Amino acid sequence: MKKTMLAGIGALALGLLALAQTGKGKVETQNPSYQGSIPVQERGMGEKDEAQALQAMARITPEQAVRAAQQYLNTSASPAKVALDNENGYLVWEVVIGGQEVKVDAGTGQVLHKEVYGQEEDHEDRGNQEDHGQDGEESGE
Repeated sequence: MKKTMLAGIGALALGLLALAQTGKGKVETQNPSYQGSIPVQERGMGEKDEAQALQAMARITPEQAVRAAQQYLNTSASPAKVALDNENGYLVWEVVIGGQEVKVDAGTGQVLHKEVYGQEEDHEDRGNQEDHGQDGEESGE
C-alpha cells in the first residue's frame, strides 16, 4: 500500500512538473508555418546587433538566395529587397522580386514559401493566396 501511494505521489509530481514546463521556451509560430534548417530565437537585441548575429549564422550568401528565388520564379529580374529575418523561429532570406516575396532557407538555399509582397501583414484579413515551396503543400503554378 505504501509503495503504491508513493508511486502515485511521484506520478502526480511529474505530471505537475510537466504542466509547469508547458509553454516555456515555446517559439511563436507564424502563418503560414514552415521549417528551415537554422533555428533562431528572439534575443531582444537592437536591429543592428540582431542583423549582425543573423548574418553570422547564415550559411548561404545573399547572392545565392537571390539566385534560388530567381530560379523558383523563373525570372532573371533584380530583387527589390534582400534581407535576413527570423520567420517561424528559423533563419530565412526574404527576397522580393516583381512583387513576390520568396522565403529562402538561409542554411540550405531551399525555397520555403512564396507570397505576394506585403501579404504577410494582410494575411489574416485577406485570406490565403500563398504558394509553398519544395514541401508541395500548395502550388499556385
